[in-house]
Amino acid sequence: MRPEESIQLITGQGYWTPLLWMAAALGTLLLAFLFWSRGRRGYKRGTEQDLPFVSGEKVENPRLAATHLYWGFAEALRPVLRRLGAWHSGVVNDYAAWFVVILAVIFLLIMV
Repeated sequence: MRPEESIQLITGQGYWTPLLWMAAALGTLLLAFLFWSRGRRGYKRGTEQDLPFVSGEKVENPRLAATHLYWGFAEALRPVLRRLGAWHSGVVNDYAAWFVVILAVIFLLIMV
């Protein structure tokens, strides 16, 4: 076996070279760092900048629940949410089972 064959695995489904993936990950981290470093430096803790700014409005009461943020969506989708509420059991095992079933259907659709 030649040395260059030992670091790559060519399968029927694709190509795997750990060094190439590591370089891609480092490139992504570098790009994220560049975006982060170009950010604004003017943030000051304990000033008006800490107040919530929701949907273009200043919020007087900072105790804003998520139900207030999504009220319009929930109101528009109320009939659908009522039907889905019947399936809501609160048991994590049920949600995991649904996840597995839906994932299996997606895989079947992809393979067909």
